[in-house]
Amino acid sequence: MTASTEELSKKKDKDVEVVINGTETQLRDKTVSYEELGELAYPGHDAAAMFTVTYRHADPSHGGKANGTLVAGESVTVKKKGTTFNVRLTTRS
Repeated sequence: MTASTEELSKKKDKDVEVVINGTETQLRDKTVSYEELGELAYPGHDAAAMFTVTYRHADPSHGGKANGTLVAGESVTVKKKGTTFNVRLTTRS
């Protein structure tokens, strides 16, 4: 294996696969924040935008819950494969 192939293999091993709004997405880290999910679901959104974020099948071994919701400033640890997010734009009232 060449160095570049070896690096790619290591990088791929570190990626985790999640589903955001029905679309498979690769993340580099096992922890993802509310803000990152908003950007992944709605790239280039208005900075003042707010989201409703729910998740299922997260990794509860790091003190979190397997299913729940996220608000601004929060993050969740995901499983290597199988964590699902629903991210919806909400309006301020």
